Formats: sequence, structure tokens, C-alpha cells
Amino acid sequence: MKNSKTSRRLAIFLVIAVTLSLLGAIALAITTSGCAVTKSIPAPAMTREPSSGTTGTSPQSQTTSPSPSQTTTPRQTSETTTSTLPSLDISKKTRKTTPTTTIKRTKPKTTENKQTDPLTTARPVSLSAPGAVAITFDDGPGKYTGQLLDALKEYGIKVTFFVQGQFVESRPDLIQRMHAEGHQIGNHTYSHKFLSQVSSDVRRSQLMSTSDAIERITGSRPTIMRPPGGYGSEAVYVEAGKQGMATIFWDIDPADWKKSNKNVNYVYNYLLSHTHKGKIILLHDIHETTVKRFIRALLVLIEHGFTFATIAELVQLEPGDVYPARWRR
Repeated sequence: MKNSKTSRRLAIFLVIAVTLSLLGAIALAITTSGCAVTKSIPAPAMTREPSSGTTGTSPQSQTTSPSPSQTTTPRQTSETTTSTLPSLDISKKTRKTTPTTTIKRTKPKTTENKQTDPLTTARPVSLSAPGAVAITFDDGPGKYTGQLLDALKEYGIKVTFFVQGQFVESRPDLIQRMHAEGHQIGNHTYSHKFLSQVSSDVRRSQLMSTSDAIERITGSRPTIMRPPGGYGSEAVYVEAGKQGMATIFWDIDPADWKKSNKNVNYVYNYLLSHTHKGKIILLHDIHETTVKRFIRALLVLIEHGFTFATIAELVQLEPGDVYPARWRR
């Protein structure tokens, strides 16, 4: 009896042990599969990171495996895409600058027509060379004027110089050369005073002393003057007339005195896009950039059939006249 009871107990114990071992195995299997599930969850999250962080990346960068070493690859591709943007911008800039000559060669007629209507209505009938362009240089003579005269002589072009009396006296050789080579010399006051803002005595002296200095070198007095800064008034025009001069302004002003040093091609581009027959252009020969770019533009303008004249050749004027007439307000 004792043996049978003992064997029963052993059998029950074995059943319980087997059952517990099975339950343990099942629990272990569940735990293992759970870890596999949690490990597989970050994979989609890691693939979303690069796709959301890089816009416009290739499909290869979006299908990369979820390993950390490969997730850096899309970021590198995004950096390369952004680094290529400046090169695209540079190519656009070169596209704008390279065809400038062709654009400028076709622009003079279109751009200038915008200015022609109001200006031609103000021009007197005495325009003697309507097909020519009058190039004028203010404020000199300066240290670059000799270089300008060399180019003008080489191409047979005559221009008008509005000179300051103080520089006439300090550079008489350049004044003599202007006169000898057929350029017209105009009065631009002695020391660049704004004539409408000074007394009548100062106004008279500024003009008179400059004309005297020019006459001492060339043997003749100027018949035209230009008020510095365009500061004219009836009192200015009357005083100029008393001294035997007409007052000359301009049609086209590139403002080279403040822009040419910032952009070396500014004067060149402006002249090719704005020069038009019958117009007076204002430049300054005291700026090296202006002189060099004008010489370069001059060759292109000559190729396009433009002719050039002095103010005296362009229009017939009397002392006291104002030209262009629209300046007389």
C-alpha cells in the first residue's frame, strides 16, 4: 500500500513538473517573439526620418535600410542638393551677363524711344546734326583726360569738354590739346559752384575767371557753359548770356560719378542701351572707370553706325539760350 501511494505521488509530481516546464517554454517563446516585435517597430520610424527631412531626394535614399549608418546617407544627399544651388545661381548670373552685348545692341531704339517724345518736342528747329550724338565730359581736365584724348584721336571722334577753371590753369597742356584736336571747350565754372545758390557777384566771377583762363591758352572764349549739378535758374541763364554763352544741359545722364566705381561695366552697359541719335550724353572724364568703359563702348557704337559731334555741330545756339529747352522752367 505504501508503495502504491508513493508511486502515485511521483506520477503526480512528474505531471506537475512537465506542465510547469511546458508553461515556462510557452512563456519564454512569447517573450522572445515580443522582443522581436519591439525591435521591428523602429524600422519604419527610421525610414520616415530621412524622407521627411529631405525634400526632393531620390527614391534610393527613401528605401535605405534602417541601420543608423545608412540613415546618414540621405542627409548627405540633402547637403549635396543644397550645395548645388549656388552653382545654379551662378550659371543664371552668367547667362545674364554673357548676352549683354546682344541685348544692348538691340535696346538703343526701344529704350530711347521712351525719352524721345518729350525731348524732341522741346528741341529747337535749329538742330543742325539730328543724326549725331554729342558726348560731353564734365569736371576736368583730370589725370585720365590724356588717355581719353588718345582714343578720341585714334577713332576720329570729336566731343565737348566742360572744364573747371582751376584745372584749366593747372593742366594747360590738356586744354591746348583739346583745342588743337578739334574738341569744343565749354565753361563749367572755376571751382564747381552751384550757380543758382550763390550771389550774383560769385556767379559772375565763377564764369568770367574760367572763360579768361580758357582764352589765355586757346586764344578764344567759350560760347557755351554748363552749370555744375544742373543747378540753373533765369539769373544763371541771363549771366551766361551777358558773357556770350548759351547754357547746355543734357538728355542722358548715366550718373557715372556715383555708380561707375561700384560696377566697372555700368557705363559700358548704360551707353549701349541708351545712346540715341540727336541726344546729349553727360559723362565725367575725371573717373578712370568712366574713361575706360566709354572707350570700349565707343567701338561698339561706331560699329552700329552712330556718328558724333560737338555741341556747336549738333545745334545752333545764341548767347542766353538754354538747351535742351525743357530745362528752362
